[in-house]
Amino acid sequence: MRKAMVIREKQNTSILPIIGGLMIGFAVIDFAMSFAGVNLTSFLGPASRFSPLVLGFIGSALLNSK
Repeated sequence: MRKAMVIREKQNTSILPIIGGLMIGFAVIDFAMSFAGVNLTSFLGPASRFSPLVLGFIGSALLNSK
């Protein structure tokens, strides 16, 4: 009978997917709050209209990174 050799790989938990998830969450909250009349990203000036899209895309890229 042969013995099988099992190689265990360590799970490397990266911080990037966590930050990406938080950015997507903030983008969803920012989008929802804009309908309530609250601008969470007013410091961006006129670019705050597109901040949920930008944050969502960046968060998605970070979430899919390895």
